[in-house]
Amino acid sequence: MAQLAGVSPLDTFGLLSVFGSDCAGAIVLLGEGASPGNPSIWRNEAMTAVDLESAIENLATIPFGADLEQGWTPSLAGYQGKVLLGRAVTGEWARPSNGTPSTWILKPDREHRLAANEATCLALAQRCGLKVPDVELLEVNDAKVLAIRRYDRDESTSPVSRIHQEDGCQVSGTAPLQKYEFDGGPSLRAISSVVRDYGGVGALEELLRRVTFNVGIGNADAHAKNFSFLHGPNDHSLELAPVYDVLCTIALDQRPGPMGSLVGASTRMGQTVYETSDVLLVSRADIVTEATHWGLRRSSAQAVVDELLLTMRDILHTQAGDEATISAIGGQLRRLSR
Repeated sequence: MAQLAGVSPLDTFGLLSVFGSDCAGAIVLLGEGASPGNPSIWRNEAMTAVDLESAIENLATIPFGADLEQGWTPSLAGYQGKVLLGRAVTGEWARPSNGTPSTWILKPDREHRLAANEATCLALAQRCGLKVPDVELLEVNDAKVLAIRRYDRDESTSPVSRIHQEDGCQVSGTAPLQKYEFDGGPSLRAISSVVRDYGGVGALEELLRRVTFNVGIGNADAHAKNFSFLHGPNDHSLELAPVYDVLCTIALDQRPGPMGSLVGASTRMGQTVYETSDVLLVSRADIVTEATHWGLRRSSAQAVVDELLLTMRDILHTQAGDEATISAIGGQLRRLSR
């Protein structure tokens, strides 16, 4: 990004001045005197299959599928490389221009079959009644690509409008490098206080379902930036954004370690659940006790946790998707049922 922008990697404002035209939520960052563009000239430039393959193939040197010559300079946080695109109603992919908001995020596989893993977890979440964005699992350049419709865009308006969101680090005033609790980031209790103070009726129970689901699928990488909040248009209320970035990390392939050893993914959780930091050691009782520290009654929390875990076990038997992911989730759910 810095090379394309012609600035130092440490020059935050220099980077933002170039890669700030399309961000998460409703934020648009532009240089002084620049215009965000008139919606009347917004458009999506149709892409061929070759264009899409090129955008994904060149992610290492052209992040987000940017096109500086055409003024398409988006940005988005996260570990995985992403291409940000628009899409025609007929399904063809397109590159936004003239300030047009992107509406889809494409995440190509890097290693570990992440695309198929996440697609499987999101499908399971949806079948369990959790709100998830529309997703598709594509194959481009003989590799899997997870396509996710952006929940921070309203495509029912003409033109498309941006919906403002903040992640768990932003709402708690925490630097993004501290997204993990063990690095000084927000705890689940801190996130719950935001939900309690600004969420609607049933919001704490919904947060508890998210936490239970993460434990149930063996997702040790859940952290503060994986919980986001959508702002209401006319008031100070916040709504939990749909589930995203959920992975069964305990199913990830082993990788080479020191001295020729094989190292699996860490089971240390991004946020502890009632003082338990290993996703393979968290119990149902831990999840319930954690929720009581948010202000939920133990009986109510117990009912939410038990109901979701039972639903997950029932549905998993007929869940399509990545076999390794499904197998690992099955083992985790059996452990939690003991």
